[in-house]
Amino acid sequence: MLKRTLIVIAVVALMATSAQALGPDPHTGTFDKGQSIKVNIQEMDIGWPFEYKALDLCVIPVYMHVGYFVQVKECHKRKIKLVQVECGDIGKGGGDWPCYKDCEDVQVRSNFEVKLGLKKEKVGGIIDKWDAYFSGDDVVAPSESWKTVTVCVNAWKAKLLKTTPGTEIEVGKVILTVKPNV
Repeated sequence: MLKRTLIVIAVVALMATSAQALGPDPHTGTFDKGQSIKVNIQEMDIGWPFEYKALDLCVIPVYMHVGYFVQVKECHKRKIKLVQVECGDIGKGGGDWPCYKDCEDVQVRSNFEVKLGLKKEKVGGIIDKWDAYFSGDDVVAPSESWKTVTVCVNAWKAKLLKTTPGTEIEVGKVILTVKPNV
């Protein structure tokens, strides 16, 4: 019985407070802009015209699934330009003439440890035999800093009679590949 009486008193007190807060001042007949009410134990100022204020109702955490991220700095600016070298410089003999070589530094960074690889694609028929390789390490540790890796290409038995002297033509593509280093 006492519990029921307290609930009735609380409801009547809330209604009286709400009615007083929402109604005009009984002495002047105007609405006071400095009145306030309590809702869910948060105080809310009201005025005329009546304006609702937003209350925090629920906090929802936001999560993100972080995927694998690898970046090559300015890949579109990288270029391997083969120049003629002695065939012995690339581990080949006189029967492999003419021989070519060049290397290009590439900067890589990632958020996981990566193992780099290389694939080759010939363009045209100038290159007969060739290989692509890393001069140095092909593993990149996770870091915000750039790591420089060197990509090299050797070519031998080039078919020079199929091209015009003094020209620079595309003879192949080297594709940098990546996978987790496991």
